[in-house]
Amino acid sequence: MNIKTTFLVGLCVALVGGASAAILVNNGGFDINAADWNAAGGGGAWAPSHVTAGGNPGGYITLRTADSTWSVWYQVGTEELAVWGIPAGTPIVPQVDMIDLGTTGNNSVAGLKLESWNGSLINEAASEFVVSREWKTYSFDFIIHPQAESIKFVVTNVNYNGLGEAYFGYDNAAIGFPDGLTPALFPVPTVGSRAVAANFSVLSWRNPEPLNNPDDVITCDVWFRESPTPLADPNLVPEQPGVIQVVAGEALDSVDLAERGITLQQDHYYYWKVDVTDPNTNGEPIKIEGFTWSFFTGDVPPTANAGTDQYLWLEDGTATFTLTGSYVDDGRSEVTTRWSLNPLTETDPGTTVLIHDPSALTTQVTVDNTGWFYFDFTVTDAGGSGIDTVNVGVYADACEAAFADPADEPFPGDVNFDCVVDLYDLAILAADWVGCMSEKLGCMP
Repeated sequence: MNIKTTFLVGLCVALVGGASAAILVNNGGFDINAADWNAAGGGGAWAPSHVTAGGNPGGYITLRTADSTWSVWYQVGTEELAVWGIPAGTPIVPQVDMIDLGTTGNNSVAGLKLESWNGSLINEAASEFVVSREWKTYSFDFIIHPQAESIKFVVTNVNYNGLGEAYFGYDNAAIGFPDGLTPALFPVPTVGSRAVAANFSVLSWRNPEPLNNPDDVITCDVWFRESPTPLADPNLVPEQPGVIQVVAGEALDSVDLAERGITLQQDHYYYWKVDVTDPNTNGEPIKIEGFTWSFFTGDVPPTANAGTDQYLWLEDGTATFTLTGSYVDDGRSEVTTRWSLNPLTETDPGTTVLIHDPSALTTQVTVDNTGWFYFDFTVTDAGGSGIDTVNVGVYADACEAAFADPADEPFPGDVNFDCVVDLYDLAILAADWVGCMSEKLGCMP
């Protein structure tokens, strides 16, 4: 596959109008450490870091290069289009706040790159900016590739001639839209979901913020269509046969279909969209047409239950116990079950763990050492898989297991921690009877 890269190299500042309408990507505000972002570098030494305060506002990240370094970059985690509710092929306006913290007079620039992904990189486009020494917003226009499933942000730092340190701060990585008109986003169910139960009824979404007046109330029109087969053109138009309006001019971010007289049918395709209206007080109302979203009432994956945690002990060098799983399913396809040992298990590497019947709902397990064992119970049908994990602690003796089990309350009188209160505890108490802990109490210890 040929990957097309477009560089918009004008070394120009692009300040975004209506920037408040943009939506931050995952941890795009960097107010916490940038663990959600994946660092990468090239062209020599590079130094990404996170600063906890002083951004625009709050935390931010920096890219810093030595004199001999030509480029560094820092890549954002994947943003799934189905989660955002943005169709592939949509024009967007990626943006980020930047500040130049480097050597005055150095020929360095900061940049922003967008990548379209579908299992692998499909295409990318980038723009470079001469950045101000105060926080400002920079952006460029980008069209998501028609086959994309996700997009990634990459902020960059380029030191062209090494006259000094190239050092930039980055904050508020966000997705905006042409003319600052952000539509309704983040639909539930997510776009293309194929395992929605027929008894599902509540659609929800996120409305944009008012464009000009914070106190304005966004209202919504919700359009809906049902079809037993996929639509050749899934984009809803109010005049299309079968399209109904379930919400008209209401201030809400969810709708219960059942309350509107709509019951979903099994194995049907559903299409819906939310058009929003910003009243734009003291101006003309602004209507923003929404994207068409879809879901299918197919086979719902089962829900697994691995049972409750267990606290056990070795007897004659082994412990044998029972794992009991259960699941809830819609019964539309055959179900298989499987028990497996989770690799996060905490025990000696030489420990033997024998699951007697891994494919059964209920199975015995034998271990020959102490440890904290994690067992995954996976239930699978044609619609997908559900998984749950049960923890089993195996200890050297019953008393140790009892102290570990939060359901067992230790006796206050068990002075020697042997899980019984007896004459041995009394003897320990008697040895120090009327004793004094410290001379601070006016006595001799």
